[in-house]
Amino acid sequence: MKRGTVLPATLAAVFLGSLASMAPASAAAEGVPAQRTAPVSIEKFEGSKPADGASASASCAIDAYGHRGYRVCGFDYFRYNWGGGNYEYFVVGTNYRIYHIWKGAGGWKSLGGVARSAAPNGTYATDPTGVATIGTDNRCWWRPRGNGSWPGTW
Repeated sequence: MKRGTVLPATLAAVFLGSLASMAPASAAAEGVPAQRTAPVSIEKFEGSKPADGASASASCAIDAYGHRGYRVCGFDYFRYNWGGGNYEYFVVGTNYRIYHIWKGAGGWKSLGGVARSAAPNGTYATDPTGVATIGTDNRCWWRPRGNGSWPGTW
């Protein structure tokens, strides 16, 4: 999949309209694999329907690197492929915060932020490399990836 094409068309206008309001990040945060500054590829996963007719906000388990996390079933999510079998997954957790995990992370880590609870929503890859979601204020929020870390806040 080509970088920069992951945002669905319905959210692209919201995302582009919100770029002007985004402040640059400055403080350092938790580290992630630093072997690459750009992913090898991006894979998008569409939100799934929960079992037994439950609502789209029901929780679905997601397992990665021996650690189980829970995401909002009806929300999209994605992963970056950093090469060498290292994938970094991004999901909206059941508390509507953004989480990610990568090889060697030791479990799911919070990136903070609070996503809107109404669908359509999820996590979306961006170009430059980062993660975006629709916030509780119905605006698109973006967090860029620094050189091997996720600096700053949303």
